[in-house]
Amino acid sequence: MENVENEKALTEAITACTNEDGWANLAEIGGVLREKGIKYGKLSKFISRFPELVETRIDESRQPPVVYARLINQT
Repeated sequence: MENVENEKALTEAITACTNEDGWANLAEIGGVLREKGIKYGKLSKFISRFPELVETRIDESRQPPVVYARLINQT
């Protein structure tokens, strides 16, 4: 049951943070999840538990590098 709740919260957080190019900044996603009371430890590790739901990319042109995520079914 907890996994279903976490998946729903993650989907809502990514949707809320998605920008015009379809990607959401991981830092913003983390803020939304904390507001929802989701405890996740390291966010990238938490997100990796949902490979069928979320894909990530790293923008290494920025310093420090910025990680983005998007819902796979909304590409």
